[in-house]
Amino acid sequence: MQEAAPPQLDLDGEIWRFALEFYGASGVSETCLRMQDEAGLDVVAAIVILYAEAKLHRRLTAGQVQQLQSDMKSWRDETVLPLRDLRRRLKAPPSSFPAAETEGLRNLIKKAELRSEQIQLAMGEHWLATLPALEGLAVEAALGLLLNPSSGTLPDDATTLIEHLVKAATKAASGS
Repeated sequence: MQEAAPPQLDLDGEIWRFALEFYGASGVSETCLRMQDEAGLDVVAAIVILYAEAKLHRRLTAGQVQQLQSDMKSWRDETVLPLRDLRRRLKAPPSSFPAAETEGLRNLIKKAELRSEQIQLAMGEHWLATLPALEGLAVEAALGLLLNPSSGTLPDDATTLIEHLVKAATKAASGS
């Protein structure tokens, strides 16, 4: 039996446009990066959940959130995270590295990292299209399932940060 061909992804689809609007909202990038670094948030998975709620008016179940994470894990672990790690390491390279060339390489890696996240978003959009409509969790609870603090504690204001993301997603979905 032949394996099914991977799905054709629309990298510039509706979820990408939503992500750009959402991430460009005041304070969202800072909130996302903080939640990523302090609480282990997979920002791309969070955007998929926020998009499902704000744009598609669909809530995900706990099982669907776990499935989303599982389905994206390999791509995230093998592409997004290694690119992010390399980009961050090159931000302050050893003094023996050629500065201009290293910064040029870092910028190329930054573009590749963004493209890998764009692909992950398109994977999420495709995944959402395959889901049955079920009664799901409030978006705040679904986002909470994505938190995995490496330090063992969440930021004291995690609830406020999540609420900020939800409000920004709602605004991005309405285009205002």
